[in-house]
Amino acid sequence: MPLHLLNPLPLIGPWWKRLVGKWDRRDAAADTFRRAVLKELRGLYPRPVEWPEKTGIDKRLRAVFPALQEAIEGFRPYVKDQQGFEEAWKNYRTSTKRDIDNQDYTHYMNFGTHSENLNGDLVHIKQDGRANFRRNVDRLLSFARAS
Repeated sequence: MPLHLLNPLPLIGPWWKRLVGKWDRRDAAADTFRRAVLKELRGLYPRPVEWPEKTGIDKRLRAVFPALQEAIEGFRPYVKDQQGFEEAWKNYRTSTKRDIDNQDYTHYMNFGTHSENLNGDLVHIKQDGRANFRRNVDRLLSFARAS
């Protein structure tokens, strides 16, 4: 039997090259996505050192939305869990979690609510907007981790 028939590299080589190339493209897309998100959310994430007072976060997030949306759409083809990625994007950009709502950032504002507990005592529940924001950005960026 000729030796070239025993060598599987000519058959495996192109397949392996294509597979490695796909991984490289995904890693490059993930890196581009991470960089874009971190650039646009500079000062807010990971440390909220430039977090605006009161409800000012809405204006800031609306200003960076087009760039984030572009980053999301550029990275989307490389995400395995499309449904989870879409859910994370929806959780980030809207408090209602509805497809028809493009942007609503009230979940990042520190509103509070009062309610009565079973004993009849008034309980104040305050929303932590910064913690919500961090959790949602963490969730989005988790899709860009090295695989």
